[in-house]
Amino acid sequence: MRVLWALMLTGFRESRRNRVTVVVGLFAFVMIFSATFVLELTVTTFERVMNDVGLGMMSLISVFLAIFLASGLLPREIERRTIFLIVSKPVSRSAFLVGRLLGNVMTVGFVVLTMAGLFALQTFSQGGAPSTAALVAIAGLMLEVILLSCIGFAFASWSSQFVAAVATVGLYFTGHLASDLYLRATKAKLEVMKTVGLALYYALPNLDRLDYRARATYGIETPLAELGSSALYTLGYSAVVVVIACVLFERRDFR
Repeated sequence: MRVLWALMLTGFRESRRNRVTVVVGLFAFVMIFSATFVLELTVTTFERVMNDVGLGMMSLISVFLAIFLASGLLPREIERRTIFLIVSKPVSRSAFLVGRLLGNVMTVGFVVLTMAGLFALQTFSQGGAPSTAALVAIAGLMLEVILLSCIGFAFASWSSQFVAAVATVGLYFTGHLASDLYLRATKAKLEVMKTVGLALYYALPNLDRLDYRARATYGIETPLAELGSSALYTLGYSAVVVVIACVLFERRDFR
């Protein structure tokens, strides 16, 4: 456990060197600019636009950062040969991967929480307050970036940074089309197409169930049971992905 904790902190410092503060500053700038625009609107649409713009920018920046860090950390360690300094010690490759993953999740989680704080401050400065629906949407975003980080590490465990990034981006868009895939599969006339469609639906990550931004925009409350179910789904799917990543990373040839 002590080794895992040390690897996690090292991974956090390594991810932090990618100028994460610039990302937070960019979000702050966008929020300030959008607030100036929102003030010109009527009071009845203020909260809706703030939720739509703020949560949308949070999602865009967090997803990009999660994919960028997750797909590049392991390949950079291998390219710079720094990984040999770790695996030459009594530390398994799996422990190294999990430690770096936890450090990456810590970094992205810190960014999400910081942006959430900026979002709340911006809302308070305009005489409002973050709604419960907005807080649920932020929690869903946190779950989404955790899952994307695990997926990015799984691809990076056996491929290059470019391949891992492209594959993770592809799964991100596919995961947000999961409901459409399920609908088309259930309406397919051919039994083979229906079976394949449903198999893909259950095998691919369902990121659509973690997206609560539309509900936050219109002030629709989400039951805690549904959020808890999404959290369990994220943790379960992430655990399976991490196990696969560890198996692949243990068998990878670094030469």
